[in-house]
Amino acid sequence: MTRSGAATVMTVAVVAALVVGGCYLLGRTHPPRATPVTGDVVGPDTGESVSDYLARARQTLTAVPTDDAMPRWALISLRDPLTDGQVAPVVSPVSLSQVVLHVAIPGVRTPVTVEPAGVSAIGTARDRAIGELMTRNDPDPDGSRDQRIAAVTISRLRSGCACVIALVVRGSPDRLRTVAADPRVRAVEVLPADAAGGLFAVRTLLPEDTSSTGPAADTATVPPP
Repeated sequence: MTRSGAATVMTVAVVAALVVGGCYLLGRTHPPRATPVTGDVVGPDTGESVSDYLARARQTLTAVPTDDAMPRWALISLRDPLTDGQVAPVVSPVSLSQVVLHVAIPGVRTPVTVEPAGVSAIGTARDRAIGELMTRNDPDPDGSRDQRIAAVTISRLRSGCACVIALVVRGSPDRLRTVAADPRVRAVEVLPADAAGGLFAVRTLLPEDTSSTGPAADTATVPPP
């Protein structure tokens, strides 16, 4: 190879390295947006009656053959909101993947957040939910209605309220049946065996939903934080 040819190869190699390195740094400093959740959906359909959803959720578990031991993803809907410390006994037979947090205020439509969490890290999930609310809404108690709702929601989450209303878990059908028999559990909806973790959307049955699901009324005065 001639000296000029070697120089050309060296220049190409340096440029390639700079491009690859630049792309790596760009990916670290400007990470791509998360891929939208697609595929399966767990939870009630908007406007679905509570009785229909509870029956449908039961059917997803009873339809699994008793000799089928393949682990599955499932949504646990709770009868009443739990504190962080009350979650572990409910999910002890299975593996916890996500918690659903909601501050219930009669007549006020408050946000529902779904956060990744293990049994020992529910407090971290609560902190993450607070951070998301602060990012989306400047929690100014004297600001807009959305800001006032954010302020009181953040205040109650910080206080350690009983705000865990649902849990995403993974476990064998037998263990999910054990969870379903827990009096603190309102429903267990099981996803198909081929559902992929992190690729299904989560909709929630609120403990206060008694007749139908869907957006709550938002007409009451927002209480102070």
